[in-house]
Amino acid sequence: MAPQVHLSRPHDGVALLLLDDPPQNFGSYALLALVADRLREAAAHGDRVVVLASDVPGYFMAHASLTDVIDAYADPGSTIGDPRVWRHVTDALERGPMVSIACNHAQAWGGGAEISWACNLRTAGRSAHYAQIESMIGAIPGAGGTVRLSRLAGQSKAMEIILGGVPVAAEELAGLGIVNRLFEDADLRSGTLEWAAEIASRPARALSACKRGILQTWDLGYEDAIRLEGYLFNATMSADTVERIAAIQARYDVGAESPEAFGLEQLLSGQSREAL
Repeated sequence: MAPQVHLSRPHDGVALLLLDDPPQNFGSYALLALVADRLREAAAHGDRVVVLASDVPGYFMAHASLTDVIDAYADPGSTIGDPRVWRHVTDALERGPMVSIACNHAQAWGGGAEISWACNLRTAGRSAHYAQIESMIGAIPGAGGTVRLSRLAGQSKAMEIILGGVPVAAEELAGLGIVNRLFEDADLRSGTLEWAAEIASRPARALSACKRGILQTWDLGYEDAIRLEGYLFNATMSADTVERIAAIQARYDVGAESPEAFGLEQLLSGQSREAL
């Protein structure tokens, strides 16, 4: 089944975008292109807040599509999609006209975490978790992860999360202020949408001005930082890195879940997803 992104409006001024590409909501170029389309639709409609969520059990966005990365490395002229869509989507979430909220009910690793960091606000269920797993395959985050997470968490914590590569519980990130609001799992969607409706009740011009004021003072030197990260990401995409990615994808292909695919099952053994 082709990936889908469903757009609805549960409250006045609030657009809900649901990622729908089971079984793991991998961040493929195709899925990201649909997110970009829906963001444009919502902005053109005049929505003031956009909530990005998922109905796929166990996954907000597992991580970027490994097959896309493998194919793009094998054939730089491939027509599978435009890698720049990641930049377009993360920029639109962070800097577009709408206030963006990432609503994570489960797993947001790699590109899923980077989508979360790009949003202006983050909510999560108590069982949710995040990880930047790129160091495990010999790369670095390539969709703004090093830049945005270090500004959200501070250099030291960002170093721990990015170099470690292991899952971090939403509850821990809530304690650091990175996750803005933590909900019981059953209340996550409704609680997030209620908060979104409250924000959307403000005048659009005030929301836009507040967002611009915060970002424009926050991001001095930002473009240079993003360009450097993109350069470093491309520099790490060696044949060895692609081999590692291919090995992980092969485990997925035979039915592995993410902890097994990335060799984290021993680290997580004896722990429930809620205790990550």
